[in-house]
Amino acid sequence: MSPSFFVRPALRRMLRAATLGVAALLASCGGGTQIEPFVPTRVLAFGDELSVLEPDGRKYSINAFKLVTAGGITIEDPTTLDCTRNPLWVQTVASGFGLTFDRCQGTAPKASGQVLAQPGHDVLDFAGQVAAVQGDALGEKDLALVMFGLNDVLKLYARYPGTSRDALLDEARARGTALGAQINELARRGPAVVVVTMPDIGLSPFALAQNVSTGDATRSALISELVKVFNDRMSIKLINDGRLIGLVYGDIELQNMVKFPANYGLANVVDAACKPEPPLPGCTNATLVDTATAVTWLWADSLRLSPVGQSRLGVLAESRARSNPF
Repeated sequence: MSPSFFVRPALRRMLRAATLGVAALLASCGGGTQIEPFVPTRVLAFGDELSVLEPDGRKYSINAFKLVTAGGITIEDPTTLDCTRNPLWVQTVASGFGLTFDRCQGTAPKASGQVLAQPGHDVLDFAGQVAAVQGDALGEKDLALVMFGLNDVLKLYARYPGTSRDALLDEARARGTALGAQINELARRGPAVVVVTMPDIGLSPFALAQNVSTGDATRSALISELVKVFNDRMSIKLINDGRLIGLVYGDIELQNMVKFPANYGLANVVDAACKPEPPLPGCTNATLVDTATAVTWLWADSLRLSPVGQSRLGVLAESRARSNPF
């Protein structure tokens, strides 16, 4: 492994310390200075379908149609999707820095981001996603957005009760630790990294239905426990120097959304907004169940978040990207 793998972050810390030292010196002399904020020039999205834009711009959430004006009235064109509307969390972060993804460029003159996330991927696929980054080598002007765990937890849960609860929890911890180690490796290569812990899918329509279909009312609690130990071990493993990695607790935020829905303008936090057919990413504003809307229901389908859930995670992640001393 190249020595520069470790030198770059150390250099970043040294330069930041020097900047802070100059600021303190100037302040003591009655002067002042402004530390340059982090301004990425490229954004990279890693993870599973919660972070995926398909090549045609569709999302594993509720897709929106293009707005058009007819007779002085703005309406949706039901024949044309607009990938810039109902944005994913990674799009919210990117747009906050004036960046766009290659799969949803919108009106931007050029794309400045890549979606490496893939549906169905888990922790074992992370290294392959990093290796698939196109163009310039990873560096300090990159912003890497990471959220994994959905498929890890689902694969573990699918082995229950054939595999014991304790064994599954141990493997979830191991997967969380492995994810944390890979995030550290990515951060040491230069990019600023913002990590969102996986949402608590033990509160999802899928998990609630498992309680009923299996006759075991503890199934959703098991899924939540798998999520918790996975996130906990990943978080503990992360480099905790306050500079290389910013962490957002997506699981806690989702728990709050379920516990206090009115605070988020939510009318339904237990059902899927999309009809079963077509399955995601085919869901649009025109294929929702009666009374459902993209901004008042938390879940798009039984496991994936609606735009309001995605937006909330994006707002928190952008705030972390701006406030962390990268």
